[in-house]
Amino acid sequence: MSIRSQDEDLLRRIEANDPNFDAVSIESEFIVELSYEQFDRFGHALANNTSINMIWLFVPETQENVDVTGWLCFLELIGGNRSITHFYYESASAAVKSLRVNSAMFLRRFFERNGALEFISLKIIDPDEAEAFASALASRETALESIRIDGANSIELLRLIFEKNPAAIPKQVRTRHIGNEGGEALARFLESANNVGIRKLDVPNGDIGPRGLQRIARALARRDSPLDSLSLELSSSSDTFLEEFATAFWENPDSLPNELIPGEIHICEAGGRALGTVLVRRGTPLEHLFLHARNEGDHSWVLGVVALLQVLGDNPSKSPKILILEEFHNDFMEPMERLLQNQMCSQEVLGVLCNIQDTEDRSNFQRRMTSVCCNETSISTTYESNHRLIHIHNACPQLDHYLTMNGNPDKKKVACIKVYDTHFARDFQPDFFAVMQPSLLSKVLAFVNQAFADHEVFTSEAAPNGNEAAKQATNNSLSIHFLMLKEHPFLLSNRLINRH
Repeated sequence: MSIRSQDEDLLRRIEANDPNFDAVSIESEFIVELSYEQFDRFGHALANNTSINMIWLFVPETQENVDVTGWLCFLELIGGNRSITHFYYESASAAVKSLRVNSAMFLRRFFERNGALEFISLKIIDPDEAEAFASALASRETALESIRIDGANSIELLRLIFEKNPAAIPKQVRTRHIGNEGGEALARFLESANNVGIRKLDVPNGDIGPRGLQRIARALARRDSPLDSLSLELSSSSDTFLEEFATAFWENPDSLPNELIPGEIHICEAGGRALGTVLVRRGTPLEHLFLHARNEGDHSWVLGVVALLQVLGDNPSKSPKILILEEFHNDFMEPMERLLQNQMCSQEVLGVLCNIQDTEDRSNFQRRMTSVCCNETSISTTYESNHRLIHIHNACPQLDHYLTMNGNPDKKKVACIKVYDTHFARDFQPDFFAVMQPSLLSKVLAFVNQAFADHEVFTSEAAPNGNEAAKQATNNSLSIHFLMLKEHPFLLSNRLINRH
């Protein structure tokens, strides 16, 4: 609900705690219309409303026609609202400095006392405004979950909060339009506040130059513990940025954030290889790696992603648990398959999310990912398929079936179910066994023996309609080898006896 002009009916609904209103935006056009009495009434209405949990405030560009006393009274009153969780505040650069600074000071009560407040967004014009907000935020008993700060001077707010009360630093910081100056200030702050507060950092399109970006990377690389998440959506980055970024973490790869979202940062072949090498040097795999092409059809980006996948394919246990490729190219398919193969026990990849627009490419992707999850070529390849993947975007029904199956934490059980479902629950010709490697027969029997020992697996999952051999194996003490031969007597053929 956006309030741009006086509306008696709207005000009555706010006073009546109308549950249909959970957010309100108070525009500067509305503020210049109100008298002191109207500010007082409106302030009390918002202070007592428990349905509204989100407020936007826009400070007028000029003090002319604004009842300043009424406006400041209004800010003081809304500080009594304890249900607001999200607060957005923006003062225009043309606004009179005294009005901006006084507005920040009168919001102190709101910031100090509202324990429900989780997120604030502030556009800060000058250091005095930052000082006023910092004093209020530093006095909170608990730190905010998240803050979005706009403008180069907004970084001063973080420094002042840290100086006054390090424990009050918000857990997540998102910057906007901080430029080169703000990038340098952010790097200095990160260096001084090593392990305090911030767990997530989001720097989208801040127009930060290469120097500021590298300083931020070096500051993060010096941390004793990594950030939970770092998002850098910087379309203006240079071709060599990712390589330089990865190099900053070479000496301390464990300081690389657990979730890395380079966004539109340019990825060249050398950059992809450098990032992959640092990921391999890291003690534990990343939780998420999100790669987004800067320009559609960027061949250099394709080469960078291929280089990254190839490095990870050589060291799959260090691959990110969730790999997200915003754009997809057929050149990714082969190194991706290599990365995802044979992950029954040791590897960590849980999901691959690719945005595939072309229908034929999507079908090919689904087919090859299905084979990765259950390679039907032989019993051995089925058993050694990928049993960890549980998330794949654009999954077809058969692939989705295997992904659901992979959700079972007992990967050996998953392997046995796939082996049984693929090779024993169907009518195969004797030639299937005839071409089996001699050394595999005993292993096959062991797999099936282990699987049959779990009655629930084969009566509910692998054989929903029931399976007599499985029931007999559960209810009787007959040897599984006997039951196998009974079900498949051609295993006793001279040809197989001679081979096995």
